[in-house]
Amino acid sequence: MTKGRIRARIRRSHLYTFGCIRPTTTEEGGPNPLQLHGPGYSRTVYCNQPLIHEKKSLFYCKNNISTTKYNVLSFLPKALFEQFRRVANIYFLLAACLSASPISPFSPLSMIAPLAFVVGLSMAKEALEDSRRFLQDVKVNNRKVSVHKSNGEFVPRSWQRVMVGDVVRVEKDEFFPADLLLLSSSYEDGICYVETMNLDGETNLKVYPLDPSQILLRDSKLRNTDYVYGVVIFTGHDSKVMQNSTKSPSKRSTIEKKMDHIIYTLFTVLILISFISSIGFVVKTRFQVPKWWYLRPDNIEYQYDPKKIMLAGMSHLITALILYGYLIPISLYVSIEIVKVLQASFINQDIQMYDEETGTPADARTSNLNEELGQVDTILSDKTGTLTCNQMDFLKCSIAGTSYGVRSSEVELAAAKQMASDMEEQDMGSDLSNFPLIKGRVPQENVRRAGEIELETVVTSKGDEDKRPAIKGFGFEDSRLMNGNWLKDRNADVILLFFRILSVCHTAIPEVNEETGVCTYEAESPDEGAFLVAAREFGFEFCRRTQSTVVVREKFSASGEVVEREYKILNLLDFTSKRKRMSVIVRDEEGNIILFCKGADREAMLEEVSDLMERELILVGATAVEDKLQKGVPQCIDKLAQAGLKIWVLTGDKMETAINIGFACSLLRQGMKQICITLDSNSVTNDRLEVVKGNILNQITNAAQMIKMEKDPHAAFALIIDGKTLTYALEDDMKHQFLGLAVDCASVICCRVSPKQKALVTRLVKEGTGKTTLAIGDGANDVGMIQEADIGVGISGVEGMQAVMASDFAIAQFRFLERLLVIHGHWCYKRIAQMICYFFYKNIAFGLTIFYFEAFAGFSGQSVYDDWYMILFNVVLTSLPVISLGVFEQDVPSEVCLQFPALYQQGPRNLFFDWYRILGWMGNGLYSSLIIFFLVIIIFYDQAFRKNGQTADMAALGTTMFTCIICAVNCQIALTMSHFTWIQHLFVWGSIGTWYLFLLIYGVLPPKYSKTAYQILIEVLAPAPIYWTATVLVTIACVLPYLAHISFQRCFNPMDHHIIQEIKYYKKDIEDRHMWTRESSKARQETKIGFTARVEAKIRHLKGRLQKKQSALGVSSPTYT
Repeated sequence: MTKGRIRARIRRSHLYTFGCIRPTTTEEGGPNPLQLHGPGYSRTVYCNQPLIHEKKSLFYCKNNISTTKYNVLSFLPKALFEQFRRVANIYFLLAACLSASPISPFSPLSMIAPLAFVVGLSMAKEALEDSRRFLQDVKVNNRKVSVHKSNGEFVPRSWQRVMVGDVVRVEKDEFFPADLLLLSSSYEDGICYVETMNLDGETNLKVYPLDPSQILLRDSKLRNTDYVYGVVIFTGHDSKVMQNSTKSPSKRSTIEKKMDHIIYTLFTVLILISFISSIGFVVKTRFQVPKWWYLRPDNIEYQYDPKKIMLAGMSHLITALILYGYLIPISLYVSIEIVKVLQASFINQDIQMYDEETGTPADARTSNLNEELGQVDTILSDKTGTLTCNQMDFLKCSIAGTSYGVRSSEVELAAAKQMASDMEEQDMGSDLSNFPLIKGRVPQENVRRAGEIELETVVTSKGDEDKRPAIKGFGFEDSRLMNGNWLKDRNADVILLFFRILSVCHTAIPEVNEETGVCTYEAESPDEGAFLVAAREFGFEFCRRTQSTVVVREKFSASGEVVEREYKILNLLDFTSKRKRMSVIVRDEEGNIILFCKGADREAMLEEVSDLMERELILVGATAVEDKLQKGVPQCIDKLAQAGLKIWVLTGDKMETAINIGFACSLLRQGMKQICITLDSNSVTNDRLEVVKGNILNQITNAAQMIKMEKDPHAAFALIIDGKTLTYALEDDMKHQFLGLAVDCASVICCRVSPKQKALVTRLVKEGTGKTTLAIGDGANDVGMIQEADIGVGISGVEGMQAVMASDFAIAQFRFLERLLVIHGHWCYKRIAQMICYFFYKNIAFGLTIFYFEAFAGFSGQSVYDDWYMILFNVVLTSLPVISLGVFEQDVPSEVCLQFPALYQQGPRNLFFDWYRILGWMGNGLYSSLIIFFLVIIIFYDQAFRKNGQTADMAALGTTMFTCIICAVNCQIALTMSHFTWIQHLFVWGSIGTWYLFLLIYGVLPPKYSKTAYQILIEVLAPAPIYWTATVLVTIACVLPYLAHISFQRCFNPMDHHIIQEIKYYKKDIEDRHMWTRESSKARQETKIGFTARVEAKIRHLKGRLQKKQSALGVSSPTYT
């Protein structure tokens, strides 16, 4: 029976007219040359005959998708290519190849083993990250959909097996598996409702009528429609969503780019000292080797032959390049990758960034940019769904000239709370107490009272300020309209009409909750949904819709009496951006024909047909809906502003909406001077291009001049520009002037911008300022700017996944950006910066000792260290402490980062990775290498080492020197750390212990394996007091300058975190709360946006009023003698 109804419906719809399309041919009988398979050409599809498309001429791609970087065959070559794009790895690869030659100073194992370990670990990390993408692809490809088999029978089939030409049935709330041509739906007229938030970030439903041009796109969702039938047109990577998806660009952090320059610098040093060594070797070989009879000059190898001096010099140059290679830290890259993966896991596991409502944690989708989070200068944000919830709250209304609704908006309440908090800080000794008033005339209490009066004008709600509406979309509070009390109003008839307009004039679809019996609504816009929820709460519940009627349950009194009223839809005048309103013509049960109209602009030009109907209307009332901000957005923006970040808003909304949101989240405030750069439509249409561009340039120039001439230090400017004007402002001959103006403004709002313009603005800020940019958005229309920015953040809570898939980091709410940047960004930046500096320090300290010994050994290419010492230095003995530094180091705890947001500026100012600090650490490494080598040489030179008077041999000297290096560099990293956990103690001191354990085990091996290190610890070093004395003395001498430097800095030139650390150490944050509050209030970057700026402006306003009042009192008061 069901199959019969389906076939009957298909017959009624007459869909067979385009159900099967035959390829057109030319007169010669060949295929039409325009019938090609590519963009812009037509496509031949045989309905219900998918196997035909397997033919070569009609072959279409499969429906499975792949977003992975590698596959089984390409992983090895591509991953190896990625690894050896790094200059350092290429160098070590060449060194490993040359290590098998006789000119190598090391055994092949000592060069190949570290390289294989480092490259293998990096490739394993790549494979792990790509496997996650693969599993996500598998999950999508294995989704099920019903596919027509034969005779009206549908069977479930995975998405990846769907083919072009298949007829599929998609149920309500299911995603479309491919791009489908709509054939039929559960509605009689064949329409269906589709949610496209996965594609464009919009939650509003779109209506798809039965039409050959209507394509249901892959990854959009069927809503409010029981089922649809469609034929598959485009599959897999041919579908629109996959065609529009661009490959994520390869992004590198500022620190990583700078690290390349440091590597090049070290390569230069390496080549320089290698040349010096080669020149020394040539001189020695040319003039001294013939005199050294014990080298058998008559039977010498070619690399030492004075007669072939150029060949000998070149071979020694290669030897030196390999020998001094430890200047380049081979394990640096892999250590950084390990640290970044662990940092990313901490971000993912941060419970404070977990959204309980949606069950969504933070997701560091790439670990390459962790430290970049701590260097952001400008944030470019979408509005709808990012700053706002894409949800409207019905807050107030005006009916028959009377205003209803006493509840303040969330932003007003938050601003009042912040102002009250700041007024309390004034009591602890603020600027107001030092204000030059006439002594004794105006006490501090009057100042507080003045502030309280201002707060009373903001907070008008009678309830507790923390009270929140329990009903989504309804924040209205006023007993005059609730519970049927409006019936007592003298304008009850107008109020009745107002409620009926809300419940009837719309295009929404009701959904009845079977458990509660309450209707919820799928509307084309959030404000339409808020109107319906409000009407329901007022007692006018829209409960049912057919193709021609709307049914409303009306409750007229508190007794609960319900009356169902049916309105017959005669015509619907849809909302358009031109008319800015919609109307519906209905016939009520009494036979009256009524036109209900609602809209945003009564003065807009009417379209010709609608103008004939929408005349002589009666103004019933007006509504005030709050474009609900996401939880914590104003507070987050305020904290980011205090951290010194600039915030731009790029939105597709109209200018009025964007400005309102700007005020709501404190990007704009009263007293801020708004610079609006716009063009009227007439000038764009009628004027020549040169005139239009001249007009815009003139506006930009005048605005820049106005800012330059402003004398008030507290003056704040906001730049507001629309999309049409922005098109010209982004052209090459004007974009730098526009950027200069924008940078001088406290906030920038770009409205009516396209996705491409968002990306272009982001590129302009990134390239024009040269500073780090972060773009955050939630929809597919934000993908361009997310990929263009240095860091892209996707909102993963409510909207679709396109922005998230293109992002580097994903969070569920905008407010989590505060924690992501101010805490994790600050920590990651300092950790990575200190880690890299320390890496170069320890490798310089180690590598240069090899060069010094080379000079002492006649530039012979002899290493003072055993091969196994060299292997273990980077891979084992110094790797874990530096990894613990990069993972666990905290200059201040997380709560202090939020209390002292100005600490974040250490990142954008690059205080921990500028050339001054880098060269300082390199200098420290140079100093340590000199101390270690020459102090050990001096101590051991001509000194009795054993009881029988023997002096130390090269094995004892080299092992002692290596012990000093291990102790010195591990003690150095211990001094560098501000925050210790048991893991750091274990790694730092355990590394020193591991060295002695290795010496013990290595020394007991047979001489075949241990060579000159046989019993080196037990018999040679441990019994010798000079060994232990030298180790302690050299270690202290190495770390003493750094200890003196940080002691001097903390005493005479402390950084911000030094002061906070001392306050925390002496527990002043607990014992002296007033001092702690005062210090935290100072730790804010001077800002002109956010709550803080709004409150400070209000306080300045109060001061001005008090000053005027006091001046008047001073003039009028009599003088007594």
